[in-house]
Amino acid sequence: MRFLELRFPKEVDMSFGDKLKTLREEKGLTQTELAEVLGTSLKTISNYEVKGVRPRKMDMYEKIADYFDVNINYLLTQDDDFVLEAAKTYGYQGAKDAEAILSSVTGLFAGGELPEEDRDALFSAIQEAYWEAKLEDKKSNNKD
Repeated sequence: MRFLELRFPKEVDMSFGDKLKTLREEKGLTQTELAEVLGTSLKTISNYEVKGVRPRKMDMYEKIADYFDVNINYLLTQDDDFVLEAAKTYGYQGAKDAEAILSSVTGLFAGGELPEEDRDALFSAIQEAYWEAKLEDKKSNNKD
Protein backbone atom coordinates (compact mmCIF):
# COMPACT_ATOMS: atom_id res chain seq x y z
CA MET A 1 0.00 0.00 0.00
CA ARG A 2 2.86 2.36 0.72
CA PHE A 3 3.96 1.95 -2.89
CA LEU A 4 0.57 3.14 -4.07
CA GLU A 5 0.65 6.14 -1.77
CA LEU A 6 4.03 7.15 -3.14
CA ARG A 7 3.14 6.50 -6.75
CA PHE A 8 -0.33 8.04 -6.74
CA PRO A 9 -0.37 10.77 -4.06
CA LYS A 10 -2.72 13.13 -5.92
CA GLU A 11 -4.97 10.34 -7.19
CA VAL A 12 -6.43 9.21 -3.88
CA ASP A 13 -9.64 11.18 -4.43
CA MET A 14 -9.85 10.52 -8.16
CA SER A 15 -12.78 8.67 -9.65
CA PHE A 16 -12.39 5.19 -11.07
CA GLY A 17 -12.55 6.63 -14.59
CA ASP A 18 -9.85 9.19 -13.89
CA LYS A 19 -7.60 6.52 -12.40
CA LEU A 20 -8.16 4.25 -15.40
CA LYS A 21 -7.40 7.06 -17.84
CA THR A 22 -4.21 7.96 -15.95
CA LEU A 23 -3.03 4.34 -15.93
CA ARG A 24 -3.88 3.93 -19.62
CA GLU A 25 -2.05 7.10 -20.61
CA GLU A 26 1.00 6.14 -18.53
CA LYS A 27 1.26 3.00 -20.66
CA GLY A 28 0.75 5.00 -23.85
CA LEU A 29 -2.39 3.09 -24.81
CA THR A 30 -5.43 4.32 -26.69
CA GLN A 31 -8.88 3.45 -25.42
CA THR A 32 -9.22 1.01 -28.33
CA GLU A 33 -5.99 -0.77 -27.39
CA LEU A 34 -7.02 -1.04 -23.75
CA ALA A 35 -10.44 -2.39 -24.76
CA GLU A 36 -8.73 -5.12 -26.80
CA VAL A 37 -6.39 -6.03 -23.93
CA LEU A 38 -9.29 -6.29 -21.47
CA GLY A 39 -11.62 -8.08 -23.88
CA THR A 40 -14.27 -5.38 -23.86
CA SER A 41 -15.52 -2.65 -26.18
CA LEU A 42 -14.23 0.85 -26.87
CA LYS A 43 -17.61 2.16 -25.71
CA THR A 44 -17.17 0.46 -22.33
CA ILE A 45 -13.73 2.02 -21.79
CA SER A 46 -15.05 5.40 -22.89
CA ASN A 47 -17.99 5.09 -20.49
CA TYR A 48 -15.61 4.28 -17.64
CA GLU A 49 -13.38 7.26 -18.36
CA VAL A 50 -15.88 9.89 -19.46
CA LYS A 51 -19.31 9.06 -18.04
CA GLY A 52 -18.30 7.79 -14.63
CA VAL A 53 -19.60 4.27 -15.28
CA ARG A 54 -17.92 1.59 -13.17
CA PRO A 55 -17.51 -2.11 -13.91
CA ARG A 56 -20.48 -4.18 -12.79
CA LYS A 57 -18.43 -7.22 -11.87
CA MET A 58 -15.35 -7.77 -9.78
CA ASP A 59 -13.60 -9.72 -12.52
CA MET A 60 -13.20 -6.56 -14.63
CA TYR A 61 -11.60 -4.75 -11.70
CA GLU A 62 -9.27 -7.75 -11.33
CA LYS A 63 -8.33 -7.71 -15.04
CA ILE A 64 -7.56 -4.00 -14.89
CA ALA A 65 -5.54 -4.31 -11.68
CA ASP A 66 -3.57 -7.26 -13.07
CA TYR A 67 -2.85 -5.57 -16.38
CA PHE A 68 -1.64 -2.33 -14.81
CA ASP A 69 0.03 -4.12 -11.89
CA VAL A 70 -1.80 -2.12 -9.23
CA ASN A 71 -3.55 -3.24 -6.08
CA ILE A 72 -7.26 -3.74 -6.75
CA ASN A 73 -8.01 -1.55 -3.73
CA TYR A 74 -6.52 1.36 -5.65
CA LEU A 75 -9.36 0.99 -8.17
CA LEU A 76 -12.16 0.20 -5.72
CA THR A 77 -13.77 2.57 -3.30
CA GLN A 78 -15.65 1.35 -0.25
CA ASP A 79 -18.84 2.34 -2.06
CA ASP A 80 -17.90 0.29 -5.14
CA ASP A 81 -17.20 -2.73 -2.97
CA PHE A 82 -20.57 -2.36 -1.23
CA VAL A 83 -22.49 -2.18 -4.52
CA LEU A 84 -20.58 -5.11 -6.03
CA GLU A 85 -21.19 -7.27 -2.97
CA ALA A 86 -24.90 -6.36 -3.01
CA ALA A 87 -25.08 -7.32 -6.70
CA LYS A 88 -23.27 -10.59 -6.07
CA THR A 89 -25.51 -11.50 -3.15
CA TYR A 90 -28.89 -10.07 -4.22
CA GLY A 91 -28.60 -9.51 -7.96
CA TYR A 92 -29.50 -6.47 -9.99
CA GLN A 93 -32.08 -5.14 -7.52
CA GLY A 94 -29.64 -5.49 -4.63
CA ALA A 95 -27.12 -3.37 -6.50
CA LYS A 96 -29.76 -0.74 -7.28
CA ASP A 97 -30.83 -0.67 -3.62
CA ALA A 98 -27.22 -0.25 -2.51
CA GLU A 99 -26.67 2.58 -5.00
CA ALA A 100 -29.85 4.30 -3.78
CA ILE A 101 -28.68 4.07 -0.16
CA LEU A 102 -25.29 5.53 -1.04
CA SER A 103 -26.86 8.31 -3.06
CA SER A 104 -29.26 9.20 -0.25
CA VAL A 105 -26.56 9.23 2.40
CA THR A 106 -24.20 11.24 0.22
CA GLY A 107 -26.96 13.81 -0.20
CA LEU A 108 -27.09 14.26 3.56
CA PHE A 109 -23.64 15.83 3.45
CA ALA A 110 -24.15 18.12 0.48
CA GLY A 111 -22.47 21.36 1.38
CA GLY A 112 -21.33 20.09 4.76
CA GLU A 113 -18.14 18.56 5.96
CA LEU A 114 -17.59 15.35 7.84
CA PRO A 115 -14.12 14.04 8.68
CA GLU A 116 -13.21 11.05 6.51
CA GLU A 117 -12.90 8.75 9.54
CA ASP A 118 -16.43 9.67 10.69
CA ARG A 119 -17.78 9.33 7.15
CA ASP A 120 -16.26 5.85 6.85
CA ALA A 121 -17.74 4.84 10.20
CA LEU A 122 -21.17 6.12 9.17
CA PHE A 123 -21.08 4.34 5.82
CA SER A 124 -19.95 1.13 7.51
CA ALA A 125 -22.86 1.33 9.96
CA ILE A 126 -25.33 1.95 7.14
CA GLN A 127 -23.92 -0.93 5.12
CA GLU A 128 -24.14 -3.23 8.12
CA ALA A 129 -27.77 -2.20 8.68
CA TYR A 130 -28.49 -2.88 5.01
CA TRP A 131 -27.02 -6.40 5.19
CA GLU A 132 -28.92 -7.16 8.40
CA ALA A 133 -32.18 -5.93 6.87
CA LYS A 134 -31.63 -8.05 3.76
CA LEU A 135 -30.92 -11.10 5.92
CA GLU A 136 -34.06 -10.51 8.01
CA ASP A 137 -36.11 -10.02 4.85
CA LYS A 138 -34.77 -13.29 3.46
CA LYS A 139 -35.63 -15.10 6.70
CA SER A 140 -39.15 -13.64 6.66
CA ASN A 141 -39.72 -14.66 3.05
CA ASN A 142 -38.53 -18.21 3.77
CA LYS A 143 -41.10 -18.57 6.58
CA ASP A 144 -44.01 -17.72 4.27
